[in-house]
Amino acid sequence: MSFFPPKKSFSSVFHCIGIVLFSYLIVHHVYQTFSTNVRSIHQSSDIAFAVKYHNICVDDSKLSLRLLSSVIFRSYITNYLGFVLRSRSLFYCSVPKVATRTFLTFITYLHIRDDLIPLLTNKSTLSNWNSQRKANPFDFNNINQILSYPMKNDSQPSLLNSMLILKSFLSLLMNFNKKNVTDFDIWSIYQRKSFPLIRPQTLSNVSLLFSSNFTRVIFVRHPLERLASAYVDKIASLTNEPFLLYDSIRRAICRKYSSFYLTDAQRKFYRIHRRIPKTIEEPCYNVVPKFEHFIAYIMSNSMINDVHWYPYSKLCYTCLFKYNFIGKYETIEEDLGRLLTYLGLESKDWNNVNHFRTGKTREHYKSMYSNLNNQLLCTLKYVYRDDFKLFDYRLEDYLTDKKTISCSPSHERQLRKIYKK
Repeated sequence: MSFFPPKKSFSSVFHCIGIVLFSYLIVHHVYQTFSTNVRSIHQSSDIAFAVKYHNICVDDSKLSLRLLSSVIFRSYITNYLGFVLRSRSLFYCSVPKVATRTFLTFITYLHIRDDLIPLLTNKSTLSNWNSQRKANPFDFNNINQILSYPMKNDSQPSLLNSMLILKSFLSLLMNFNKKNVTDFDIWSIYQRKSFPLIRPQTLSNVSLLFSSNFTRVIFVRHPLERLASAYVDKIASLTNEPFLLYDSIRRAICRKYSSFYLTDAQRKFYRIHRRIPKTIEEPCYNVVPKFEHFIAYIMSNSMINDVHWYPYSKLCYTCLFKYNFIGKYETIEEDLGRLLTYLGLESKDWNNVNHFRTGKTREHYKSMYSNLNNQLLCTLKYVYRDDFKLFDYRLEDYLTDKKTISCSPSHERQLRKIYKK
């Protein structure tokens, strides 16, 4: 999954990043000094919640509501990663690299079954919806293409056809996690905005998100394991199409640290070709940069803003949304079972086990950090400091020699200037 739609220019990328950072700066002052007061997460509806976390956020409901309204209606990233189920009073922030596609399967299934089909079935509600000239509750053509459903292209689908399309899609989602079923990219459905009503910005009253019966869900993973997984999937795989975002990042890392990967003749190529035509196969074409170079590059070039490694605390506005159902990748089967029970879904109907296996062990991810110097480790500790404290993780847990990282005050001052916090 990518924060940026395919084939976007870097100018568009940084424009989006600027919006995200601006929104974050507004929200950032709701943070206060970290507290050691650990509390259990509970709710009156007797949901069994997964973890404990540090209560580090200011409890200012009026301020939070104003900021929430601003974020919901102005933040692109919140409406890119955020999903609302009205029928279930649920908000979910879809953090990449934490079994996101699996969770989106459940979210999409419930949205169709409990939100869209009742909307289309209730004639008075549908009539009121149409009279207000709101957008279609789903994009008929996009879903039709996914299902290869026979329908005339020159006419708007009837109510009957719409119901058949949605019910067919429900069947497809139920079979998604089972064997011998053709896979499809569920995230592409949301990149194409096929289900607009699931987005937070369509809420008429954002204060509903703060109501006592609203469940705000986030699933997290150790920040360093998520970062390593992103490197393996997005940078080291060499499976991306040329000139897409992550392929461009990979090549840029290769060029920046060219002395490690290229001969003198190959490096000369870049001095001659300032702009590289797509028809030319450049020397960095098949080079996979080392993990430590990847880390150094994204930390020094503000590429930290990509959703695959951006901190949870900023990506999902943790203090602002005050999540009350927090699951962890480390206990994902247990936590997912609790969430499915709460949502009224039977775990036995969804074969999820294989979707939580990445093919890499935790020990493998830990070994990737063994070559990082102390300065890079200190940078990671600073960048992910809120995530470590909020979700009870430690950087030292991913150091193979179990040493404690000591970071100098001067280095921290330098990092504050770089990240302007």
